[in-house]
Amino acid sequence: MSGYVSNIVVGFLTFPLIAAVITLPYMVYQYRKFGSIPWLRSLIVYSFVFYMLVAYYMVILPLPEDHSAIVPYAATPQLAPFNFVRLFLEGTTVSLSDPSTWKGLLHDPNVYEALFNVLLLVPLGMYLRYYFRRTWWQALLIGFATTLFYELSQLTGLWGIYEHPYRLFDVDDLILNTLGAMVGFWLVGPALRALPDIRLVNEEAREAGVRASVTRRALSFLVDFAVAGAVAALALLAARALGAPDALAASGVSWMDAQTWANRVSLLAFFVVAPTLTHGQTLGQKLLRLRIVRHDVSPAHWYHYLARYGLLYLFAIVPFAALSGIVGLDPSNASEMGAVSAFVANHQQGLVVAWLVFMGAWALSLVVRAVRAALKKCSFVMLNGLLSNTRVMTEEGVRIERERRAVLDVGDVGKLERLIAADGTSMAELMDRAGHAVADEVRAHVPDPAPVVVLTGTGNNGGDGWVAALELAQAGYPVTLVAPDLAERLSAEPARTAAQDAFAAASEQGVALRVLIAPDTDILNDAIDKAAAIVDALLGTGFSGNEVREPFASWIRAANRRRFEGDRGRGQGRHRKRTHERGEHERPLKTLPNKVKHAPVALAVDVPSGLSAQTGTVGHPTFCADRTVTMLAFKPGLVAASTTPWTGGVKLAKLGVDVSAYRAKMEALAEPGGAE
Repeated sequence: MSGYVSNIVVGFLTFPLIAAVITLPYMVYQYRKFGSIPWLRSLIVYSFVFYMLVAYYMVILPLPEDHSAIVPYAATPQLAPFNFVRLFLEGTTVSLSDPSTWKGLLHDPNVYEALFNVLLLVPLGMYLRYYFRRTWWQALLIGFATTLFYELSQLTGLWGIYEHPYRLFDVDDLILNTLGAMVGFWLVGPALRALPDIRLVNEEAREAGVRASVTRRALSFLVDFAVAGAVAALALLAARALGAPDALAASGVSWMDAQTWANRVSLLAFFVVAPTLTHGQTLGQKLLRLRIVRHDVSPAHWYHYLARYGLLYLFAIVPFAALSGIVGLDPSNASEMGAVSAFVANHQQGLVVAWLVFMGAWALSLVVRAVRAALKKCSFVMLNGLLSNTRVMTEEGVRIERERRAVLDVGDVGKLERLIAADGTSMAELMDRAGHAVADEVRAHVPDPAPVVVLTGTGNNGGDGWVAALELAQAGYPVTLVAPDLAERLSAEPARTAAQDAFAAASEQGVALRVLIAPDTDILNDAIDKAAAIVDALLGTGFSGNEVREPFASWIRAANRRRFEGDRGRGQGRHRKRTHERGEHERPLKTLPNKVKHAPVALAVDVPSGLSAQTGTVGHPTFCADRTVTMLAFKPGLVAASTTPWTGGVKLAKLGVDVSAYRAKMEALAEPGGAE
């Protein structure tokens, strides 16, 4: 037992070094893949590294002092399966019929060593299922490969470091370790319902990663600064080897000045020349997928980069140069100085204190602004960025912000669709793509098949809902589609055809798609209470006004009640009735009540029903979405700050269309002489 404890202690002692080595690559990987570093994911990763480190120590430690030592018991591999059972039966005094002898099991090395061999890879099986999302057969193969690596480490004398094996290669270890991995895999199964879904953690990280965090920007700056310093150092070493110091001294230039200018030139190359050549990215920013743009998200130019980093350089150098000048003055020579220098020399102590207070206040302001930016999830703005009219954003953030600024009026979206159809991509094909985009968004927020309710209307927005419902049902999701009328009675095309095709396909394939035609309140509420996601495909961009007609108004209210008040099994009675009567979730407020725990994910197709896509007017009632998937282009009502409580995060689905090219074509047609 003491050997196991000592191995764990060694793991605790060496883990900080391993963590320090992997932290930078880990951060870069996380920022490149997800855009942010969630604490839960980091905790799991570092705990996994610690576990694998300790597990390997359990296998290879203690190490023999003599590299050429021969260990007799390890010289011949043990290749007989279940040999530990034979040894146990040969030497045990335990009798199953005599409970007083059972305590001997715990003292039998054949038993507790077998138990420890099983326990060794139990955590691996847990990590494989929960974090890495592996299947049982993948966990089996990975568990076997891991224990085989351990046993080969022993057989080869730690891969040739020792001349002979110093620990026994035992086929029983392969069997028991692999069994342990599978035990861990099955043990973690019941806990999956309670543990946060790592896929949702990753999705949240991607959403958070749209914003350029302070840590991400600081890391990119440190990478650039370190590489620039290393390049300057290498250049100076090469120059010294070629005799540059002597040549410079002969020309009256000091080597110290040459070093200073080499560092400045290197910084200029990395922070001004490099982003000029790469259209806004330094080496570190390219590595972490950041970009320098102007405040209106338009591309920056070389003079912007020069101003941004030149000011930063001055802000970093000037205060310390001023402090050096203050401290360097000799008060005894004040009579020979100018008025300003004499004043500084005679008040050195007070000026140093003032400098310290100023720098402390400045540092505190940085911390406060950084915390504020983190809490409010907004950009951390620095003075050099304001003065140079630049900011650092993520590549994804730049793309989204440019798309948000390139809004199209609802009428222009119709013209865009007609141009696309004229070029061969029919409205039916666009609807199919839109439905798949909505289904993909549902799967992103509900990774495993769970009940989904799709509310559909009579127009083409409803057609998108029919396509999404079929796609989800085919993927194994139990889908309840709520429609105001039969598919063949829908008023719009291609929505009618899409609905009929979806209904026919669901019937032929036998997928779990249940269609409710104008259901009564209890049936609708039952479906909504069980849902893990609710999709709003009722009205779309065609809605305008202040009142939503029935039955859509009642459906929206039912979805919103589920979001803000929970299912009907909770909060029943007088208090619940008063809440309904107040209608807090129907008021046109800038802030809405908190979403209740276990509320379904709410997704809107194109625009939340009840919200005017053109004006942003909030109707009565309006569907409250966590996420809105809008098609082809942002509409004016979706980018208004006042509509955010109803739209949630807005994701643009371009549907495989080069929207910018069609926008240019529309603008050309709109010019005098252009053909409509």
